[in-house]
Amino acid sequence: MHQRILTFILLTTISLSATSQIVSIDKRRTKNPNKGFQGDVNLGLNIVHTTTDMLQVISRFKLQYNDNDNTYLFSTDLGFSKVDEERNVNNGNMMFKYNYWVPDKIIIAEAFYQYQYNRIKQLKHRHVMGGGPRFNIADKEKFSLFLVAYTIYLNELFETSTYERRKSLVKFSSMLSTDWKMSQNASLSHTTYYEPDYSDPADFRIWSESRFNVKITKKFSFALYVRFDYDNLVPPEVDKLFYTINNSFSLKF
Repeated sequence: MHQRILTFILLTTISLSATSQIVSIDKRRTKNPNKGFQGDVNLGLNIVHTTTDMLQVISRFKLQYNDNDNTYLFSTDLGFSKVDEERNVNNGNMMFKYNYWVPDKIIIAEAFYQYQYNRIKQLKHRHVMGGGPRFNIADKEKFSLFLVAYTIYLNELFETSTYERRKSLVKFSSMLSTDWKMSQNASLSHTTYYEPDYSDPADFRIWSESRFNVKITKKFSFALYVRFDYDNLVPPEVDKLFYTINNSFSLKF
């Protein structure tokens, strides 16, 4: 019983760092306006031996550079988890993003390149490059809302021993993101990506993430995290929907 609980905790932890098929890097952008380089590195290695053997590896890296009108952001995110010979998580992504801050900052020009793989979803590779405008609908201290409309080039391969699907095309990608500081003690953030293939209506992806934090008392707080990743066209033995629900209570004394 204890071994199962430990396994669940570790898999939940890595699922929060694992990459979805549509990667949102905006929540990782450093909000510190200072010029120059900023970044962080996160590395994790867990080895557990009980009646089963577990190996878990987490690697996350971000480097950002700001000057007067430009932001350059490079990020990698890797996750791997194996219980005995069964791989529960094996995915990763790498992204480079460039922002040009138009003087009035209502419209921000963005361009990016992204590489992904996800062995559990049978995604051998996905290369994405593109760009477009980001519209800052609201950018206040307590509330922000922006929309993104990308034109992207996509090259991907799903492959199993009995299934193969290759795609190489230009398509549209849209994203809505909002942050709301509801009060001094509560905040809510949400991001949704939608990627349709207009030449093939059965092929579309939706990725969504929400976070809610509330400080109940001076020392007691609650946090809720919900994420889902839906791909309508996947290999036969792969689930269309992947989701994560995580809630936690925190007590400081």
